[in-house]
Amino acid sequence: MRLTASQRAKLPPSAFVYPSRRAYPVPTKAQAAKAGISEAQRLRMHRSALSRAAQRQTSGTYATVARKVNARSPVTPGRSVRR
Repeated sequence: MRLTASQRAKLPPSAFVYPSRRAYPVPTKAQAAKAGISEAQRLRMHRSALSRAAQRQTSGTYATVARKVNARSPVTPGRSVRR
């Protein structure tokens, strides 16, 4: 399920990788809960943000998004998103 406009509007600026543009939403569990976003949907948003950053083929964008996703996603010990 995609993020609805009302759910996106309920996210604070700190839930985005680029807050001034409100680009690449990567909310924490608490931020997602306040916006009415399920845990599965939140994790899909994280994967989607990484995918979109990789498609842009801009190393700076991908590295920035990957850092934020790694900080906010549960990662299996010994594994992380490549940077």
